[in-house]
Amino acid sequence: MRIQDYTKEMVDEKSFIDMAYTLLLEKGDTMNLYDIIDEFKALGHYEDNEIENRIVQFYTDLNTDGRFLNVGENIWGLRDWYSVADIEEKIAPTIQKFDILEEEDEEDKTLKLLGEDDADEDDDIPTATDDQETLEDPEDPDEEEVDEEIPENEIVIDEEEEEEEDLEEEEEYEENEDDEEEEEK
Repeated sequence: MRIQDYTKEMVDEKSFIDMAYTLLLEKGDTMNLYDIIDEFKALGHYEDNEIENRIVQFYTDLNTDGRFLNVGENIWGLRDWYSVADIEEKIAPTIQKFDILEEEDEEDKTLKLLGEDDADEDDDIPTATDDQETLEDPEDPDEEEVDEEIPENEIVIDEEEEEEEDLEEEEEYEENEDDEEEEEK
């Protein structure tokens, strides 16, 4: 049965990955991911929000199912269409090869080394931009200036907290002395 003859019920029951295999097999050519999804939406009379979860699963399946091959920017085809040599040559990521410089090449001033082009472009980047805050911004209206110092007689200290801190310090001092005595023995 051709994919164009599927009913809404058939589209509901069948997985998108299997339908994609059938669709690509019938077309005999690669397709853009979004064109495939549009075909499924039209077949099942779906709105975007109705098939959102199925699309996520479909994309995951496309990437993991060995029958499919991404041959470009969201362009998918069937792996059976390509020989191993085609896959290695056209689809696999390319690796740049670099020549090893000889001593006389290193002295050549006209030769640009790897990364030198990028360094020149970064020279125009400002060190600070208008949207960055500075620590000393006198125009900040939220910042209050403290002109007066509080006199010592107006400072309130909770005596209980001070006593607890003193006790803790004494205990630490005694523990340290005990440790030192043990080490000496």
